[in-house]
Amino acid sequence: MLRVMRRLVSNPIYTISMIMIFVIVLITLFPGLVAPYDPYKMNMDAFMSRPSIDHLFGGDQFGRDVFSRSMYGIQKSVIIASSAIAISAIIGTMLGLLSGYIGGLTDLIIMRIMDSLFAFPSLILALFIIALFGSSMSNLIFAIGLVYVPIFARTVRGATLSLKDTLFVKASKALGKKNISIMLKDILPNISSILIVTFTTNVSTALLTEASLGFLGLGVPPPEPTLGGMVGQGTSYLLSAPWIVLFPGMMIAIIVLSLNILGDGLRDVLDPRINR
Repeated sequence: MLRVMRRLVSNPIYTISMIMIFVIVLITLFPGLVAPYDPYKMNMDAFMSRPSIDHLFGGDQFGRDVFSRSMYGIQKSVIIASSAIAISAIIGTMLGLLSGYIGGLTDLIIMRIMDSLFAFPSLILALFIIALFGSSMSNLIFAIGLVYVPIFARTVRGATLSLKDTLFVKASKALGKKNISIMLKDILPNISSILIVTFTTNVSTALLTEASLGFLGLGVPPPEPTLGGMVGQGTSYLLSAPWIVLFPGMMIAIIVLSLNILGDGLRDVLDPRINR
């Protein structure tokens, strides 16, 4: 871990992205320490007010502080995206290990199901699930999580296929280890770097999916603030009060860019095939 950190810190771009991710995590954990106002409280004095010292990002159409709502919106959006990808990683990893290691009919069934999920655009599939089960934070996490399961399943399957015939796996079989033990204790640790990179890069795309659902009005119901929901609710005032849309949109861009840069950095550091 220290070696990985040293390699990342040696590149200033990766260092900046790590600092941004650290700040985002702090905001996610403690948004009340950063937000100066109650994100739900309406103040007619701040109604559609321009950005100022009192209201850094201005006021929205209900007189709520846009900066405070953006901080709490970061919390909601990051929790939804990271929780959804965590679910995807767990389910997809288990399916990928089973598919790649056992093979045969198991591989055929699992991968055809994954192919079926891949046949639908991610946003359309998430929209269908939200429309079916209703709009709530838990349903949103479930919908986005299900959409990204095939990515982890196919990634882990490919890595497992490349390792299942290696000498250390054959040695474990010769020692009489059970298949589940070989998958979890021999193969899984050796594909952890791939999983870390896949997780990091897909959190950013999951956040964009959540923002898209929020923009369409199918995210977390108001008045709960999410970045995508704030952008969607502010589009009617784009010409008269562009800051209502601009600043939450900027937060989305910063988070996604930081995660993508960090994902690229982790790939450069953890991929043994890249010359250093």
